[in-house]
Amino acid sequence: MSILNVNEKLYIDNSIVSSELHTYQPYISSKFDYNDEIRIPIQELDAYTLPSESLLYIEGKLTNTEGNYTKRLRFTNNGIAFLFREIRYELNGITIDALRNVGLASTLKGYLSSNTNESLKLQNAGWFPHRKEEDRIIVDENGKFSVSIPLKLLMGFFEDYRKIIINMKQELVLIRSNNDVDGVFFKDDVTPPSTTLESPKVSFDKIYWKVPHISVDIPQQLALTRILESNKDILIGFRSWELVEYSSLTETTRHTWPVKTTSKLEAPRPVIIRVSRKSKRRY
Repeated sequence: MSILNVNEKLYIDNSIVSSELHTYQPYISSKFDYNDEIRIPIQELDAYTLPSESLLYIEGKLTNTEGNYTKRLRFTNNGIAFLFREIRYELNGITIDALRNVGLASTLKGYLSSNTNESLKLQNAGWFPHRKEEDRIIVDENGKFSVSIPLKLLMGFFEDYRKIIINMKQELVLIRSNNDVDGVFFKDDVTPPSTTLESPKVSFDKIYWKVPHISVDIPQQLALTRILESNKDILIGFRSWELVEYSSLTETTRHTWPVKTTSKLEAPRPVIIRVSRKSKRRY
């Protein structure tokens, strides 16, 4: 029995020395308007980064178009994600993973893969699937908010590829939506407000990409250097998400839905189907 093996040698794993969270800012840190492209680069080629545990940190303010905040304004579940229409992850200028209609795609995925305990941990990301509308509050009395969203909640690459990235330039690209109506609603309203002054508006003050930097012991550092010098290909395996949306269906009892495939490596695995009824849209 192991409890009797008093001569057993002590084993200590010092391969990872430390992990520090580094903050990266966009090229232009003051332009986050509708339809703007926001690029956040990591240009430190000698750093060992762990993007699977990285976070998207956002500070901003929720108001109407007149600049005032009222308690009738509420973010929808995962509402911050709905404020972006596309997100991309690039390595050395090559797009590795991309997702359009970020809010709807990540919400559908999150409902199926997050249990109650995981959802509680994601409340600071604006994820409230098990709470009532009046309890989905992430803003203060002035309408200001700050969220920290794990990127594995938004893209398949960050969820699946859990290894470090070495000796490559990285960029996170975000494209703002052309309005904020999908991420915000007016509490207790059945129909949208009749005046433009009551339309919701979300402005961003800060957008940061927080990425862990991993420090390794000397033997592991030498081993990683030999991998770079050998010039071998490193396989990056992950499941990419893609949303296909039909705004309307034909009035028939049968519908054929073609599924796009390009190769055996990109064949569809799970398929999620969501059907919604026609209804009055809420903000």
